[in-house]
Amino acid sequence: MKAFRIVVLGEGKDESGKARTLAPFTPVPHAQQGAMEILVRRGLYPLLNADQPWHRGLAQGDGIEILQPPTTRVPRAPAMVEILADPNKLALLVSASLRPVRGSALADLLVATHDADGAEPAIKAVAVVNASLRTHVPLLLPAPEIQAWLTRKRSIELSYDRPHCSVPEPDEAALKRDAKAELQRLLGTFGGKFDARMQARMAEFVSNDDLGRYDWTDWGAVPALLKAAMDAERAHRAV
Repeated sequence: MKAFRIVVLGEGKDESGKARTLAPFTPVPHAQQGAMEILVRRGLYPLLNADQPWHRGLAQGDGIEILQPPTTRVPRAPAMVEILADPNKLALLVSASLRPVRGSALADLLVATHDADGAEPAIKAVAVVNASLRTHVPLLLPAPEIQAWLTRKRSIELSYDRPHCSVPEPDEAALKRDAKAELQRLLGTFGGKFDARMQARMAEFVSNDDLGRYDWTDWGAVPALLKAAMDAERAHRAV
């Protein structure tokens, strides 16, 4: 069965992992995928498999292929956070992935992501690009930031090989205010390292129930956004 190909644009290493040297549209090995790339796969899997839930045993065989994003051909390669805020730069990546001048699309879906804090420029840029290119790129906005989706007691324990009930429960008010700081506080209780690779592990280990525990994180909006984008792209290609 043909893999479902996705490009995920994340504003930093917490979303996309450490810097990669892969060619554009090359499949990203599982070990190099970032937390947001894994979470997008988790959100897509039920939509592609009759509402069957994703589980960690599917991590390398779920039929979903993460592709290395394209780059902008300019003298100074801008950071992804800059691209997400600029409709002209963003349009170059979206068109290369979904609306190439020649040939068929190189991805089945492109997903933009940005922490909800400071997301106004990205919201405007994605809207402009979708209108001008007739695409339906979804913008996922974890509130206040991606760590609010990841930070749960059990996901930390499993990711860091800690004993059961050895990590405190996160403080919801602190998580809502500054999720990154709350995750760092919890990791500090046992000297855990705060880095992109470990957050990717947490994205695999956090349970489906824990992902949806707090409505305010906006994880609940993800399935509908992804489904609308998939349906729109399929309809476009059927014309």
